[in-house]
Amino acid sequence: MIPAWVGNYVGLPFIEKGRDRSGVDCWGLLRRIYSERYCIELPSYADDYQSTADSESIRALILGGLGPWREIQAGQEHEGDGILLRIKGQPWHVGVVVAPGWMLHSAKGMNSVRDQYDGPAWHRRVLGFYRHEAMA
Repeated sequence: MIPAWVGNYVGLPFIEKGRDRSGVDCWGLLRRIYSERYCIELPSYADDYQSTADSESIRALILGGLGPWREIQAGQEHEGDGILLRIKGQPWHVGVVVAPGWMLHSAKGMNSVRDQYDGPAWHRRVLGFYRHEAMA
């Protein structure tokens, strides 16, 4: 069952480097949820890449920023865990687990949405689940 709080984040507009409720990119959405829902402040990284099309910079940020994140075995993920997704073969997209099989994410060309990470569009793109050390 998808929790009611998720509705507060569905439909936020996509904005490159967006970090507030007026618009978010995928990291901005995860960051906003962590701040508002879990009182965990995550770095912005907005100055560290040109746009969401800057795959090399985003890949480097993701791989370099895993320090406070612990990988969780598939099947052990729960509400609030981050999900790392592959696009064009690279770690390039993130979402937030909101229920078993479901994530909340934002991508260019669409508002933030609930989506099935175990469904046909995403299941082969899941690289892993990660829990922030402050959530452990």
